[in-house]
Amino acid sequence: MKRSRKKPKETTTRISGAEKVDTPAGWNVVDGRLMQEYSFDDFLGAKAFIDLVSEACERHQHHAELHFGWGYAVVEIYTHDTNSITQADVDLANAINSLEG
Repeated sequence: MKRSRKKPKETTTRISGAEKVDTPAGWNVVDGRLMQEYSFDDFLGAKAFIDLVSEACERHQHHAELHFGWGYAVVEIYTHDTNSITQADVDLANAINSLEG
């Protein structure tokens, strides 16, 4: 799995408009959502990664928006109830980062 070559736009973000936290490594804030893009050698590599992310979402009871196809996957995380980034989003992003190791 290869990470996207996009440079992070922010290193901190506001949770629910108040508290500032560090944006998880490799993630960007795009339109009020945590987002990360991944590159793979083929469709099956992207699908296998999405399957792992889906399992992490279930463990955290917090569900990301997942997009994938041949050679790529995009993960977007935000809290639908508040339409903002919350600590649950940051925690899930960190859990997804741990899948890469």
